Amino acid sequence: MPYKLFNRLLGVCVESKPPRDRELPLWEHLAELGRRLKRVLIAFVVALIVMWMPAPDLNSGGLLNVLASFFVTGEYKPFAYWVFMQSMQPMLNQLNSTGNIKIVLIGGEVWSPLSAVMYASIYLATLVVFPYFLYELWLYIQPALYPHEERAVKKYLWVGLVLFYAGNFFGILIIYPTLFRFIAGLAQLLDVGQLFSVSSVVNTWIQIAFWTGVIFETPIVIAILSEICLLNPWTVAEYRPLVYAGALILIAAITPDTTLISTFLTFIPFVILLELSLVWSRRIVRKCSDIQRPRRRP
Repeated sequence: MPYKLFNRLLGVCVESKPPRDRELPLWEHLAELGRRLKRVLIAFVVALIVMWMPAPDLNSGGLLNVLASFFVTGEYKPFAYWVFMQSMQPMLNQLNSTGNIKIVLIGGEVWSPLSAVMYASIYLATLVVFPYFLYELWLYIQPALYPHEERAVKKYLWVGLVLFYAGNFFGILIIYPTLFRFIAGLAQLLDVGQLFSVSSVVNTWIQIAFWTGVIFETPIVIAILSEICLLNPWTVAEYRPLVYAGALILIAAITPDTTLISTFLTFIPFVILLELSLVWSRRIVRKCSDIQRPRRRP
């Protein structure tokens, strides 16, 4: 089994077999995995359909009227696009109210409006279904885990999930509006009109949200490496300038804009999360006999 080989490579002394592990043929393991993935796929399709339903009318008054507006509405606006515009419309209204800036979202290309709604629907449906996917994956791998491995997964899985969603919200509510305002202000200085392709705007919105969520997983990566005694927090702290330089280059490579605004706005929380992770890591590695805090030189 892969977990046994992995533990041997790490030099971990474990029992010969997890207490709840069942010896089954490979095809039965694959069949069970297929059944669980089928459930996830069904949940994803349902969430995707919801994302294409008419958006609720929050001004209709009363909970029943809001729910009814999902089905009876005078204007069709897909729910996923409505969610996207909830984060965009206040900012657009504020910028357009200045009189000097006029921002218009246009189709641009034939399929641009359709692709914008499709991108938003797929990403939001994925965010909705992702916890259920992790739950099914957990039920699949749980019997093959030793007690200490199960405790480690339970300890970090849900923390990582919360951090991923926190990163998405940070990207959508902080990074993206700041970047958009900067671009709009620069265009005003250059006396350039602002016509944005809606597909490009949605695509950038998704990229920033996703990659910020990934960056927010830094504490989980460091914690797991510390748990298996593969990371020395004092060594990382000693080479902190190189770590920061490498992280800045990586963030610049994955962020979608060339202005470096989103790069630095993503780098700042990364630094905070890294420093907190190193403090946490120093507590974890106390159990690692081969990782010791270096003595201060006199």
